Amino acid sequence: MKSYTELRNQFGSLAINNSSTNLTLGDELINDSLRNIYAMGDWDFLEKTATASTAASTQFYALPFDYSKLKGVTITIGSFIYTPKEVPNREMWDRLNESSTTSDIPEFFFIFNGQLGFFPKPASTTSNAITYIYRRRVADLNVADFSTGNVSAITSGSTTVTGASTSWTVPMAGRFLRVTHTNTAGASGDGQWYEISSVASSTSIVLTKAYNGTTITANTAYKIGQMSFLPEEHQNLPVYKALQIYFMSVQPEPVRSQMYGQLYEDGVMRLKADHLDKTHNVVVEDIGVTQINPNLTVTL
Repeated sequence: MKSYTELRNQFGSLAINNSSTNLTLGDELINDSLRNIYAMGDWDFLEKTATASTAASTQFYALPFDYSKLKGVTITIGSFIYTPKEVPNREMWDRLNESSTTSDIPEFFFIFNGQLGFFPKPASTTSNAITYIYRRRVADLNVADFSTGNVSAITSGSTTVTGASTSWTVPMAGRFLRVTHTNTAGASGDGQWYEISSVASSTSIVLTKAYNGTTITANTAYKIGQMSFLPEEHQNLPVYKALQIYFMSVQPEPVRSQMYGQLYEDGVMRLKADHLDKTHNVVVEDIGVTQINPNLTVTL
């Protein structure tokens, strides 16, 4: 994986111009390229889930803060999962709501003004779990790598990282940590990037997944970096696109522009092949299973 700092430094080196002005331009071109890639398809790596709870007679619920587009929503009641259908327009939604029917089993949903509404309104005071499956919004890369102090302890198989003379902060959650790989026993990380789930204190970090390297018992160098959501093997793509534009319009060199453009196009083709489908299995088409609430009949 390559952090924001590594990507911008790569851009500067390949553009043969590491001035701060040019690196700032590179930031803009790289982020523009990432936005274009994210908009190309229904990527598996942009999928995310979030949960909420129903409340009696409460029809609308806030969508997740980083929501971009809904892929699906379910409500779990006991051991049953219900999947409501989307109402396509406001007119139909208003006609549905001419009925004052309430039920814990949702039949329809409608998105309006950053909220998602269910029909019928939940009837029970018992909270039921709402699960949103959605495409996330993505923030620009703009935070430099952080490496103050050392990692002093990580147990293999644990998610807790302890630091020495570090000054870790809550906003670092969601970034990635890499402990430097060395030849020193007890002071060598595995060189892999691990997502940070939360920051417990200035000297304690919790990882999303357990650390798989050798247990660390002595001070070891590390790096915390901000990453794009691109899969590891495709993280050079925004740099290639940025360089194509740079050598086309800022520092015109047609041969270089064409070369980086071809690298970008080839990489995008591989990205689509790898990540527009989640697996190599045959996809089962919609078999028409519909859940119906026997207590509710609506005529539109």
